[in-house]
Amino acid sequence: MNAKAGKLGILGAGAIGGTIAKAVAEGRLDYCLAHVHDHDTDKARSLLEATGLAGQVSGLADMCADCDVIVECAHPDAVAGLVETARRLATGRSPQQHIVVLSVGGLLDVDFSKRPAGEPALHVPSGALGGLDAILAMRQAGLDSVQLTSRKPPAGLGMEVSEETVVFEGTAAEVIRLFPKNTNVAVALSLAGIGAERTRIRLIADPAIDRNIHHLVARGAAGEVEFTSRNLPFPENPKTSYLAALSGIAVLGNLGSSLRIG
Repeated sequence: MNAKAGKLGILGAGAIGGTIAKAVAEGRLDYCLAHVHDHDTDKARSLLEATGLAGQVSGLADMCADCDVIVECAHPDAVAGLVETARRLATGRSPQQHIVVLSVGGLLDVDFSKRPAGEPALHVPSGALGGLDAILAMRQAGLDSVQLTSRKPPAGLGMEVSEETVVFEGTAAEVIRLFPKNTNVAVALSLAGIGAERTRIRLIADPAIDRNIHHLVARGAAGEVEFTSRNLPFPENPKTSYLAALSGIAVLGNLGSSLRIG
């Protein structure tokens, strides 16, 4: 696919959607922003006005029918409906449509037994967590365990605590239901590795930090991987990691590149 000729749709006009639109407006992404869809049409309109781009505020079906690439950055609840609508409109489509999913937790609600002709290609960015390429590689020889500890400022979890507090311990499948806007990295990790039921997650609210800290440890037949990231949140939305938006931009740029890394 030639990204420069591609029509881009953005589902979700929040902090990440605005950052991606800005990348298009500044020429860092070679797409034509054709459609923006949000349940709040005023937010979608404001995104276009803020970037000076000439796209349309559209319904979901119109966006899916017209766009070559769609980036979802709304909420996990929006993902299944997006994929289902795109699949319904995909029959006979050429070239293949691409969907970049940032609310990765929503993929747990997608029925992957349905494989229509011309099905859109789904892309999962690394988001706020690095090391997913290593997890994918280790899986080829067999993974024994994958554990992620995420520390976040309490405001990012919508909480007020005066000391370090463990707010969740369990599986990736469980945590995304309880904290859908905060733990998409857990589901991305589980998809790359040993699944949502076997990936262990520990979530901590820590008032002593000003950024999100993710510590990953994975063990398997190929050895052990340990990775720590310390990511600044968006000033406008402390529940969102700045790196998550940048990873979406990286994937969008990679779709049109002749050299793909990772």
